[in-house]
Amino acid sequence: MSTESNLKIDDVSSTSQSDLHAVVNRNMQATRVHAAQAAEELKNAVEAKGRELLHAADDKASVLKEKAEHAYTDAKQKAEDLRKDTELYVKEHPLTSVCIALGAGFVLGMLARR
Repeated sequence: MSTESNLKIDDVSSTSQSDLHAVVNRNMQATRVHAAQAAEELKNAVEAKGRELLHAADDKASVLKEKAEHAYTDAKQKAEDLRKDTELYVKEHPLTSVCIALGAGFVLGMLARR
């Protein structure tokens, strides 16, 4: 063994048991304090990340809601335009419209019988 390791062994053997308990207790206390600080830091980091993700989700939801509202408005406008065009066509071509309706009714009736 080297001289350095002999010194360490001598130091340990000369240290009393109560001194060892004191050192262990101090180390345990320091470890507890460090663990508590690390847990608190982790908790704060998780809360911050959670808030960040919540804000990101809210922003994304707002964008999607806005897109859905635009799509709904566009579809509603197209349906209204189609209704007006259909009314105008029926007013301008009443006989043709009645024939188309009779033909469509006949086809649907034949399909329903099967």
